[in-house]
Amino acid sequence: MLHVFKHELRLIFRDPRFWIPFIIPPVILAASQAIAVSHYGAAVFDGMEGYMMLLLGCLMAPMGAPLAADTFAGERERNSLELLQLSPIAPTKLFWGKLLAIVPFPVAFALLAQLCYWFSHPMIPATAAVASIFGALSAVLLVTAFSLMISLRVKTVRATTQLTLFFIVPLLLLVQIGHEAFLQNLVLSVAIFAVSMAICAVLTLVSMRKFVSL
Repeated sequence: MLHVFKHELRLIFRDPRFWIPFIIPPVILAASQAIAVSHYGAAVFDGMEGYMMLLLGCLMAPMGAPLAADTFAGERERNSLELLQLSPIAPTKLFWGKLLAIVPFPVAFALLAQLCYWFSHPMIPATAAVASIFGALSAVLLVTAFSLMISLRVKTVRATTQLTLFFIVPLLLLVQIGHEAFLQNLVLSVAIFAVSMAICAVLTLVSMRKFVSL
C-alpha cells in the first residue's frame, strides 16, 4: 500500500495539470470581488463575507474531481487497470494506496483557501468562519468520494469529471438557501460534517468492493 501511495504521489507531482484546478476558484472569486468593489464600492459585500467564504469552500469541492477521476478511469483509459490488478499487491491495498494519495490534496487546498480568506477578512465572526471550514471539508470529501465511485463505473476521465460536476449544482443551491442558518449554528455545521463523513465512508466502501470485484 505504501508503494502504491508513493507511486501515485510521484505521478501527481509530475503532472502540473492536476494543480491548475485548485488555483482557479480562489482567483475567480477574488477577481469577481475586485470588479464588484471597483464598480459599486466595498459596501456591496458588507455582511456577506461569511457567505462568500462558504461559497469559496463549495467552489473548491469539485477541484479534486480530476484527481479522483484519474485514479481508476485514467488507468482504464491507459489500458493499465487490468495490469494493475494482476500485480502481487492485494486489491484492497491498491485501492487504499490510491485513495490516500489523492485525498490530502483537495482537503489541504480547501483548508488553505478558507484560512487565507478568513485572514484577509478578519471581520468574519469565528463561529461563521469555523462553520464555513466544516462546510468546505464536507463538500470536498463528499465530491471526492462521489467522483471516486463514478471513476470505477465509467470509461474515461472526462466522463467522470462531467458527471461529478452535476453533484455541485444541488450543493450550491443548498448554500444559497441555508447559508444563514448554517453559518450561525456551529452545532449544525458539525452535525452536517459528521453525516458527510458517514456518507463518504459508505461511498468509499462501495467503491472498494467494486474495485475488488473488477
